[in-house]
Amino acid sequence: MPIVQVDLENFEQVVINGSSEKAIAVAFEVSPALETLSSELKFTVAKLDPEDPNNQSLAGYLHIRALSDIRILKDKQVAGGADGNLPESELKKQLLPFFLSEEASLLLNAEDALNLGQTNAALKILQKLFEQNPSDKKVCYLLAKAKTMSGKTEEAKTILQTIKETDDFYSEAKSLSELMEFYEDAPPPYSKAYKLASKNKYKEALDSFLEIIENKQDSEGKAKKGMVVLFSVLGPKHELTWEYRAKLNRLIYI
Repeated sequence: MPIVQVDLENFEQVVINGSSEKAIAVAFEVSPALETLSSELKFTVAKLDPEDPNNQSLAGYLHIRALSDIRILKDKQVAGGADGNLPESELKKQLLPFFLSEEASLLLNAEDALNLGQTNAALKILQKLFEQNPSDKKVCYLLAKAKTMSGKTEEAKTILQTIKETDDFYSEAKSLSELMEFYEDAPPPYSKAYKLASKNKYKEALDSFLEIIENKQDSEGKAKKGMVVLFSVLGPKHELTWEYRAKLNRLIYI
């Protein structure tokens, strides 16, 4: 999306009136991160010239106190702000709520809840989204994941069956299905780890898998596969995925 130069004369037309259709970011400085995110999230950045003394009144109106401050206008009002000095990943977190649709924002909240282990909160959001759009495969997968984490494996299986090989999130759905299969038929020494995983005790399950590998008991490779499957189910951003992927790598490669 474009970066538009604005000043006191065209601010009302471009920013105030424009924000009634879609939120607009206003900044004195446009960092590379802000420019990248404006293209990714498809929003306009209204740039003010810091050298123009007439723009100081706009800075006061927007409560801009530093050149790096970003203000978001929505429905003709200041809706919030962000810090332009942040790295792109952190800046994105601050900007996302203003430029996502309500559905996309709810889905992001559900993903965050799952990553934090807040299963019940995620279930409420995902069930609502599923009822609104049962053909959305990301919603289907996340709802099945939440139900699995809640012990509702049969309901999860039914949902996973709707995700076909040609659909998005098929590989993730397949991993989740594999995990549930492990729950049902896991011989010693793997049974303890899979039983822990089936009760959502993922840290304890991962520790149990690591112990099997450390003790040279993983001749069939099921402990390693079990960990990889759990990483897929937890998601790449989950703190347990980061921690235990590193531990597994140290065991295998060092």
